[in-house]
Amino acid sequence: MKLADNIYTDIEKNKVFRRALDRIAEGKKYMSFYVVTLPLFSYGLLEIYEFNELRQPYYRKMDDEITILAISKSKTGAKELAMNILEDHLDQEGVLQWP
Repeated sequence: MKLADNIYTDIEKNKVFRRALDRIAEGKKYMSFYVVTLPLFSYGLLEIYEFNELRQPYYRKMDDEITILAISKSKTGAKELAMNILEDHLDQEGVLQWP
């Protein structure tokens, strides 16, 4: 798994947030939180997963690396972060298409 350079989050950037980032980088189990990723398959713009789901063998064996764009404490928060990412991307690029 790879973390984006600029992570969107609704978690206060403190010890808990840094620990969550460390756990993601290590691929280790941690408290329940949700992540927004670039599409893992050939369709869609963004996808939301519970982090521990991505630790399952199916996702670990994928050829493409999973890129995490946002971290949230709740699924609702992850949806809001996904909307923020799409709005920011649309403002910058003028179209909703990833390179």
